[in-house]
Amino acid sequence: MTSLLDRQAPCPSCGATITFQFAGAKAIVCKYCKALVVRTDRALAMVGRVADLLEIASPFTLHATGKWGGKRFEVEGRVQVDRAGAPGAPWQEFFIGFPETGEWCWIASAQGRFYSTVEVKPTPPLPPPGSLRPGAPLQIQGQGALTVVEVGKRRVVSAEGQLPNVALPGVATWFADIAGPNGVFGTIDYGSDDPQAPIPPALYIGTQFDPAGFQLDSGQPLEQPQAKVAEAQCPTCGGSLPIVAPGTAERVVCRYCGTVSDIKQGGRLEALAQAPKPPMEPYIPIGAQGTLRGKQSICVGFVIRGCTVEGDRYHWREYLLYGGPSAGYAWLMEEDGAWKFVVPINAGDVREANNTVDYRGQYYRFKQSVSASVEAVVGEFYWRVEVGETVQATDYEGSGGIVSVERAETEVTHSLCTPISDGEIALAFNLSPPVQAYHYQGGDYAPPQAKRISPAVVWVIIILVIILVVLASECDGGGGSGSYSSGSNTHYVGPSFGGK
Repeated sequence: MTSLLDRQAPCPSCGATITFQFAGAKAIVCKYCKALVVRTDRALAMVGRVADLLEIASPFTLHATGKWGGKRFEVEGRVQVDRAGAPGAPWQEFFIGFPETGEWCWIASAQGRFYSTVEVKPTPPLPPPGSLRPGAPLQIQGQGALTVVEVGKRRVVSAEGQLPNVALPGVATWFADIAGPNGVFGTIDYGSDDPQAPIPPALYIGTQFDPAGFQLDSGQPLEQPQAKVAEAQCPTCGGSLPIVAPGTAERVVCRYCGTVSDIKQGGRLEALAQAPKPPMEPYIPIGAQGTLRGKQSICVGFVIRGCTVEGDRYHWREYLLYGGPSAGYAWLMEEDGAWKFVVPINAGDVREANNTVDYRGQYYRFKQSVSASVEAVVGEFYWRVEVGETVQATDYEGSGGIVSVERAETEVTHSLCTPISDGEIALAFNLSPPVQAYHYQGGDYAPPQAKRISPAVVWVIIILVIILVVLASECDGGGGSGSYSSGSNTHYVGPSFGGK
């Protein structure tokens, strides 16, 4: 049955009847011929054709209904998008309509978090994309203090159903993701000036929300309580590689032969290159499961990163943990036997100024800024990790731990790092406590006692020994003893949370 808001007409491509059932929809994908059709003042016009939908798992299906915030909703459409500079890692967003009120919103998820945004009308003046830098503060009329999270170009891969606006398939358009305090999230869509389907710039603002309040009439939860494990075979050696987060993982590095593969739809792996295997076995084995800080976690990845400070090379080890679709990702970082628990934080809650950051009312002072690069990697990751990839990492230290800010060319990520004992980690994953820390020496890892001593320290020791011998020789039957202590300057850089 059609409503008063229905708009029916033959598809300009195949002639099949298409119906705009939602008043807010300005475009529709013909379910018969995949034509993208826009509604104009005079008639319907075909502006392109979308590819077949990719297999991206979601409890949402076209026309699914439910209740959210006391209001009835229906899934009117969805669009699948990827970054123009990184094809093959698409995500999807859903167009949700509220038929009783005529309202609508977009819903998307990334790394275990769900976001809802609505278009701000009228659209305030927006800065040009070339003026935006990841991590920079941003003021938009009527929106308060915001932070630029990511700037880039994206393109439509596929779509279905009705949509408020959608760019031509395959055409790259500028966007900027922004964040504000207390979970505020937004996107600046710079639209398209293509004469076939001109789209004016638009601002979408919303927030992160708890999926538990979203009720589908099907009874299916919006999120699964536990991680879903899929199996894949390494294209090179045939080794079995469990993919713990098939919905969000983008790349896997074979633990057996080091083959780097992108994770394609359906769990298929596409081999790209060979990566050097880590020169040591990870303390927490890939695939180990445990309960850490009250949450079930699986170790899915292991990374060795390093930085150069005043001519000396420092290294540390990072373990990527996945807690399921609800909890998302966290990290454990170890350097010289000291461990830290690292969680991502909202960029909008962090304010940088005068060598300090304010994170939720607590101040952290500048500690260091280094260029951190990946040196070895194995396991499964939610971004396209590469050996040699580098970020500028800046740390701020305070009583609450360390706030780490990592900047890449197009994106900035923030994390909070707090101390954790190796005993707690060993208990969580049912491991023996680590015997000793490891240090990088001459292209290999060696125990602490084998770490090279600088020539200056050697000369100091020799002089001290000579003095002690002289003193001992001057004392009748006496003896002497001496001691010294030296500290090491530990350099810490938080792990990367880039490439959603």
